[in-house]
Amino acid sequence: MTIRTRLTLRFTGLVSAILALAFTCIYAFCWYFISSDFYRRLERKADTVGELMTRRNMGPQLLSQYARLRKDQLPAQKIAVYDGQNVPIFITNQVRESPPLAVSTKDLDAIRRHEGMRFRQGLAYVTGLEYQKGSERYIVLASAENLYGDQFLLRMLAVLIGLFIAIVGIVAFSGWVYASEVLRPMQRMEQQLNHIFPNTLQERLPVSVENDEINRLSTTINHLLDRIDESFRLQRMFVANVSHELKNPLTQISSQLEVALLNRRESEVYEETIRSVLDDVSDLSTLTRELLQLSQVNQASAVSLLTDSVRLDEVIWDIRDEVSAINSCYEVAVRFEELPEDFNQLAVPGSTALLRTVLKNLTENACKFSSDGKALIQVYFNETSVQINIQNDGDPIPADDLPYIFEPFYRSRQTAGSRGYGVGLSLVERIVRLHQGRISVRSAEGEPTVFHLELVREFT
Repeated sequence: MTIRTRLTLRFTGLVSAILALAFTCIYAFCWYFISSDFYRRLERKADTVGELMTRRNMGPQLLSQYARLRKDQLPAQKIAVYDGQNVPIFITNQVRESPPLAVSTKDLDAIRRHEGMRFRQGLAYVTGLEYQKGSERYIVLASAENLYGDQFLLRMLAVLIGLFIAIVGIVAFSGWVYASEVLRPMQRMEQQLNHIFPNTLQERLPVSVENDEINRLSTTINHLLDRIDESFRLQRMFVANVSHELKNPLTQISSQLEVALLNRRESEVYEETIRSVLDDVSDLSTLTRELLQLSQVNQASAVSLLTDSVRLDEVIWDIRDEVSAINSCYEVAVRFEELPEDFNQLAVPGSTALLRTVLKNLTENACKFSSDGKALIQVYFNETSVQINIQNDGDPIPADDLPYIFEPFYRSRQTAGSRGYGVGLSLVERIVRLHQGRISVRSAEGEPTVFHLELVREFT
């Protein structure tokens, strides 16, 4: 069932319920008023007979004459008087064709208990009153048919039912049109989204100045499209760079082997060719390993990987030793701005292996691009996070390159001549983001280049 149909049915159902309640109350009020008024008229008839019989001492014959002389008779009017033994002592019947008024003993006893009663007998309205004359107790019954009142109620019921059906029909039609009008922006949105393909991801939904739900939904979808567009852009760039980086070593391997097969050569030449091919294969293996790490981090689940409590001070001391062992010219200094009372204040949740990768990449890069091979690691901490600065005094990163250094395979002019593939910083950024942390870089002429790393002490 479509939203339009559901809205129409609910709107129609609500209005129908309110309308039915209102019409029922109107009909019930009219029925109560007309019935009560007719019963009061009958009670006046019965009261007149009772007064004449008890106070004027009229007998049955005088009552019959009196009843025939009265001109204000009601349709099918009947009056009956019963004594204390429930025996009728007076019965009048103005309509000869209809049977005389007859009431059961049970009804007569009920009238005595309640000192009066109103009830229906077929189409007739009946009222009974009790009177006392001396020691005798009499019951006077008066009945008649409320032809005009009943006809009015029937016609009123027909009119109300007709009005109900007509109004519900109008409301249903109006609700259908109104729901269509309300949902038209969503229909336009659906049509526009159906025309957005990977090659037209730059298209966006229009957003007006009105701050309604449709515009907020359009804004949310536009933000989603921005992220999808960025993801496609990074994917295309990733594929292009991977193809380029894989092509170079494969081309070199193929060329060297083809040259070696052209003519017979000395064994030393073959050994040199094999060593060169092995170097290219090693580069290819390193690139494949880095790409595999990057892919694993992209697909990783924080629940499955980030299960350790990592003491960053211990990791930093190990990284210092590892980086210093890579090259004898590298020198790493570690400085704690404040020593904690409890070294668990330097512990963060996460993956020990991934955080070692982050700190090793940043520290090795700092030494590699430093003018003297030295790097400084500064450690800060507070109640919510541990912050690490890794800095060197090398040439600053060009300002134009700073926004892109964390993108896969991006290499600035400063690092173009260095060995590498531009995967390391992208891997670092994604690992930090996986740990709900933040990483930033600050580099300017005459100032050290600083990579600032902030890791939270509790995941949110």
